Amino acid sequence: MLLLLAAASANELELNPWVLGQVWTTVYDQDVADVADPAGYGDPEDDIGFKVRRARIGMTGTYGENLTYAVSVGMSSGADAFSSGEEDVQIIDAWADVKLTDLISTNFGVTKVPFGRENLISSAEIPFQDRSVQSNHLAPRRDVGAVFDANGGMWRLRLGAFNGNGSLLGDSDPAVLALARAEAVIGEGDVYQTYGTVEGLTLGIAGDFALNEEFSTRTLTYGGDVILRTGGLTAIVEYHRATITPTDATVSTPDVFVQTTRWGGYAQVGYTMGIFQPVVRADIFDEDTSVEDNGDLLHIMAGVSTHLKDDRLRVGAGYQHRMELGGADLPNSTARLWVQFR
Repeated sequence: MLLLLAAASANELELNPWVLGQVWTTVYDQDVADVADPAGYGDPEDDIGFKVRRARIGMTGTYGENLTYAVSVGMSSGADAFSSGEEDVQIIDAWADVKLTDLISTNFGVTKVPFGRENLISSAEIPFQDRSVQSNHLAPRRDVGAVFDANGGMWRLRLGAFNGNGSLLGDSDPAVLALARAEAVIGEGDVYQTYGTVEGLTLGIAGDFALNEEFSTRTLTYGGDVILRTGGLTAIVEYHRATITPTDATVSTPDVFVQTTRWGGYAQVGYTMGIFQPVVRADIFDEDTSVEDNGDLLHIMAGVSTHLKDDRLRVGAGYQHRMELGGADLPNSTARLWVQFR
């Protein structure tokens, strides 16, 4: 009897192992200083040479008809000079999704926080293998929590509660990170995919907000995004704004000492032509304080990726032009090559 039950369970269990690797080669960098001198957010500080952007291994699968799961570990380098990255091997995903009805499911564990379209697009699907500055600095990172997901096909509502402090082992803050994301979709294309062609017109529109109360600050972030796909064309526009308010300095030092507003957005246009995908992205980031600083910037990046071996291998090249919008003009444009395998 035990053998029969084990065999039945094995027939219900689906295992899909995967590996992802991303390697960058910086071939030109205007910043020739001997030491890192980041002007502010969005400064990659990549001197000429090589780096592993991401290296991950994991497994996804299902158990029966109502349970989906994912487990993965890996390491990555920072998005810019202000990001420490994850140089040690860490948990990336460890979640389970339980289907409660045909329309409703709940997801819990270590997972992506459902906030921002670019933030939710897989890093393996980002054309430049790196998200915009606003996604890196305004969208919450992966966290431990739970998400209520109501998906009706043309509409979707996600409500979530997470630790909000970046700790995978417990929450020491007085409150949780609470958020909501609502979206509507017209058309049959995948609204979290940028490569490939679709029939007809696909349009996705979403809005979201997040409230995170920590020991010494309260952060309210909100915004929205639109994606349009038709044929080989994919266009995305996204904007988010965060207000950070200091609340108490008796337990820990606030990140800011006066109410501070940070906002950012990006526009991206790409086109699929067989195995080639040229893409242009412009993103802006601004921190509104009483002092003009070099944290206000505008990026323009253009490049092309080649999708080979049924998209298991990508090879690309791009150029990023950085413009300071306040303070000193510090040249830091960069040209890079990248390779991705999965």
